[in-house]
Amino acid sequence: MVTLRETPPGRPGPKRVMRRIGLWGAPGSGKTSFLASLNVAVAQSRQDWALVGVNDDSVAFLTEATAALTDQRRFPKATESMAELSWVMMSESEVRIGGRWRKEIVRVPLQFHVDLIDAPGDTFKSGTKTDDDAVTLKDLGFDEDESDEESQSDTERLIDSLAACDGIVYLYDPIREKEKGDAYKYFQGTLAQIAQRALQNRRFDGNRLPHHLAVCITKFDEPRVYQTADRRGYLTVDVDDDHMFPRVHDDSAEDLFEDLCKVSPTGSAALVRKSIKRYFHDSKVRYFATSSIGFYLGKSIRFRTADYQNVVPDGHGGHTIRGAVHPINVLEPVLWLGQQLDGPATH
Repeated sequence: MVTLRETPPGRPGPKRVMRRIGLWGAPGSGKTSFLASLNVAVAQSRQDWALVGVNDDSVAFLTEATAALTDQRRFPKATESMAELSWVMMSESEVRIGGRWRKEIVRVPLQFHVDLIDAPGDTFKSGTKTDDDAVTLKDLGFDEDESDEESQSDTERLIDSLAACDGIVYLYDPIREKEKGDAYKYFQGTLAQIAQRALQNRRFDGNRLPHHLAVCITKFDEPRVYQTADRRGYLTVDVDDDHMFPRVHDDSAEDLFEDLCKVSPTGSAALVRKSIKRYFHDSKVRYFATSSIGFYLGKSIRFRTADYQNVVPDGHGGHTIRGAVHPINVLEPVLWLGQQLDGPATH
C-alpha cells in the first residue's frame, strides 16, 4: 500500500543533497541576461518553484537585473565589482519510503544551488603582459588586472567554482561566433583548467568529466538563429503555451547547435562540439535553444511571424527591448540539471 502525505511536524523528513550548478560562457554570451531572466521565467512558470538569493549581493542582483529587463526594457548592466552570486531553486519532490508491506509517499524539499562568480570587465584593466601559455582571465572572458597575482587569484576562483559544480549551464552565442569566431578560444581554455582540477581531485568518471552539461544556444529570438531553425525544420509549438511561441524540438536542439557551429568564420566552433563529445558523457549532456527575452508580441496574444523581433537598436549604438519579456528555455535547462543531480533521500 502506498499513501501520500506531508512530512509530519516535529518529525525529521527525508532530505535532498544540495547540488551546485555553475554558469559558463564567453564574454557577451548573455550570462547576466540569462540569470536576470531566470527570475522572470520562474515567476511565469506553471511549476511550483521559487528562486531565493543566498546573500545580499545575489538578492540585489536579482532585484536590479530583473527590473532592468521588465520595467526599463533594457539589458542589465554588468556588476561593478567581483561578486560570488548564489541562489537556491526551491520546490518539493515526492519520495517513496517505508518497509516491504507498507509504503508512503512523502513530499520533501527539493533544492539546488545556482552559483556564479561575476567578474565584470570594468573591474579589470588591460595591458598586463603574461606568459603566452598561461590561461588568464582574458582567455576566460574577462579583461586582465594590472596585478598578475590578483588576476591569477581571480582566475583560480572562477575555475575552482566551475570545477566543483555538479552541473554546468554552458552558453553558446551563435551571433557572437558568426561575427568574431572566438567561441573555441574561450571554451578550450576553461575546459583545460576544469579537466586539470578533475584529474587532481580524482573526479574523472572513466575518461570523461563527471559534470552534467546543459548546452544553451542563446539568442533564439534573433532572426538569423530563428530563421535557421525554421528553414531546417527544427521548430515546434508548445500547445499548452497561450502565446504559441515557437521552440526548437528537444530532439533537434543538438542538430541546430551543429548547424550553427558550421557557419563560424574561423571554423573553430566545430571544435567546441567535438570537445563536448570528448570530455562529457553523452548521457549527461542536453541541448536547448534559449532566449532571455523571448519574442515580441505587442498587442497580440499569440506569436506572429510577421513581427517577432524583440530587440531593436536604441539609436545610440546599443539595443533596447521592444516589449514584454517572455524567456524561452531559460528555466528548463536549470531544472533539467537539478533533476538529474537530485540526490538520494536520507533520514
